[in-house]
Amino acid sequence: MNRFFSFLAFETLFLMGFQGVAQIEVDGLDMVTREEWNAQPPKKTVTRHIPEYITIHHTGTNQNLEKTAAKKLQALQRFSYTEGVLGDGVTPKKPWPDVPYHFYIAADGTVAEGRELQYEGDSNTDYDLTGHALIVVEGNFQKEKISDLQYKNFEKVVMALAKKYKIAAEDISGHKDQAGTTCPGEDLYKLIPQLRKNVSGLDNTRVKVGAEQLLSKGFEHLIKGKRVGLVTNHTGLLPNGEHLIDVINQHPESELTLLFGPEHGLRGEEDSHVANATDPKTGVPIISLYGTVRKPTPEMLKKVDILVFDIQDVGARYYTYIKTMLMVQEAAAEADIPFVVLDRPNPITGKYVDGPVGKALEPEKGIGVIPITHGMTIGELAKMYNGERKEKGLKKADLTVIPLQNYSRQQWYDETGLPWIKPSPNMLTLQTATVYPATTLLEGTNYSEARGTLYPFEHFGAPWVDGQKLAEHLNNYDLEGIEFKSTTFIPDSIVEGIEIYPPKFLGEKVNGVEMIVTDRDRFQSAEAGIYILHALNTLYPEKFEWRQVRIDGLLGTSEVREMLDAGNSPEEIIAKRKAGLESFRQKRARFLLY
Repeated sequence: MNRFFSFLAFETLFLMGFQGVAQIEVDGLDMVTREEWNAQPPKKTVTRHIPEYITIHHTGTNQNLEKTAAKKLQALQRFSYTEGVLGDGVTPKKPWPDVPYHFYIAADGTVAEGRELQYEGDSNTDYDLTGHALIVVEGNFQKEKISDLQYKNFEKVVMALAKKYKIAAEDISGHKDQAGTTCPGEDLYKLIPQLRKNVSGLDNTRVKVGAEQLLSKGFEHLIKGKRVGLVTNHTGLLPNGEHLIDVINQHPESELTLLFGPEHGLRGEEDSHVANATDPKTGVPIISLYGTVRKPTPEMLKKVDILVFDIQDVGARYYTYIKTMLMVQEAAAEADIPFVVLDRPNPITGKYVDGPVGKALEPEKGIGVIPITHGMTIGELAKMYNGERKEKGLKKADLTVIPLQNYSRQQWYDETGLPWIKPSPNMLTLQTATVYPATTLLEGTNYSEARGTLYPFEHFGAPWVDGQKLAEHLNNYDLEGIEFKSTTFIPDSIVEGIEIYPPKFLGEKVNGVEMIVTDRDRFQSAEAGIYILHALNTLYPEKFEWRQVRIDGLLGTSEVREMLDAGNSPEEIIAKRKAGLESFRQKRARFLLY
């Protein structure tokens, strides 16, 4: 298989700035972040990849205990931008867009972030760097010895990487194993067998998504000899970086005839309605299901023998991908076409069920009535939709769910070993998804949910807000697992190169708060949303305005808005949904796969 991430225009993406927190958490280690060493943006494009290997380098220069790690990384980044020669003073060096390595272990044992892990690194030798997490240890280990502290922290980074990305022991190697070089030097290279032994002792089985199993012996028959219609977007990746579009298109006994794209488009770069198009790589027509057409028509389905769905959801009812799945499933049932759902994890766990159980996603048929956080995977939802069709006397779809393997519904997304690929332009991180069920409700008000910034849904406010006062009011609710801190932000129309649907208060300074999740397992996001609405309505009653159609649509009921207007407390509003939630939990239990 082609190991390059070759789907559409995703081959090269531009790295925008840096994050203020470490890319991985390493027990007992304070890592110097890109922000802390004042990293600059890359000078050229960088390629997205998924870490699958750990490859070890040395700097090839003598250890220096005089300069700080931050100064060394700054110097390395400047060196990276230019042509020149390597540390031996002879070997020519080509320019790189950024620091070539993902982690730098300094002579004093300090560990610093280099290039962000989601982007492929660089080397002056020729080997395929796709999937390689690069660690460089300061020193010339053909001549020098690695210090005990260097090795101790180096080992911690290796173990943390292997655990997070479920990297196998045999996939840890030295630079010399990949290319004709002596790097990482004799003294460092001889330690690799011990690292492999340590990693082999980890409980390190990553989650396998449904897409990985589609071409296995157990499921390949589903698409063999068939014309396939594929509903997907940029999240439909396999762990080796290939997109399912390419996998099916290259299958010798299947024909990919139609592609269907959801909200945000097939590439996940649209923040408004999406037009039909053609995939420039395969030439397959792309039909938008987030424009004038929301459900495949009988005419479209004459071109396919089977429909396959593979999109990463975020676990909240507001997210339109599960409504798209519902509509496609209905079309498949009506056309008597098999429907295959390739399951993916619920990022915010498959156990958190909360929020009002209101109006159905498809109210005229009463199918898809779910709370704000449903605690289900897309495969489980598809099974539930089918069960509801049967209960309503409607024809069921010929449904096959290819399940996840090695998955526990208690897992957060970053515990699955799968890389985070933002499901939509404003769903930047898992942290965003964690608070999203709470702050999306602000779309139904005249307050900003920080769209148009690098912290959408994590920050919120308005120009007239006193951030400190709002933070204190919210913290006085004493909600579990969350703290609020005053902040300011200025919404822009473009974030990370993607044009955002015009955000509220474009170009204005917005005063507000940021949400800091302190214990995600105890944080109740759907409840927090009610407290946030209550706080804003209480502190700024003359400024607060509802966008009535939007808020009632998000909540699935007008009851919450009406109770807030009547002066009811958050506790009273939350108590009202208890019976509906219990009924949903009982129904949900019949369709759980994990």
